[in-house]
Amino acid sequence: MNERLIMTGSKKITVVTSEQMRAMRDLGHSRSDWARVAREEALNDPLAAEQNRAIGRLIAKIEARKRGRPVEGEAKTAISLRVPVSVLEHWKASGPGWQTRMVERLAAF
Repeated sequence: MNERLIMTGSKKITVVTSEQMRAMRDLGHSRSDWARVAREEALNDPLAAEQNRAIGRLIAKIEARKRGRPVEGEAKTAISLRVPVSVLEHWKASGPGWQTRMVERLAAF
């Protein structure tokens, strides 16, 4: 297998064979040590390290946020209620917000 790979770098293109690529990988040239990169970045630019920590805190805050509409007042639960058709039609005929009005009337009892 003598396939040729192209490695791009800063303003130049280098063509290497797969054997050369494997040899470079074995020497550690083709993989990044991200922990080392982060350490060097923190040493060279303390502002970048603080910004990375701030971004991490922001991501954690966003992930902890609950989804959906915020609950207002007393929590509610969904139920299934069988009522005569005429009763349901009466409530629906009263216009938008009929469910809220029905709950208010039930709460009065």
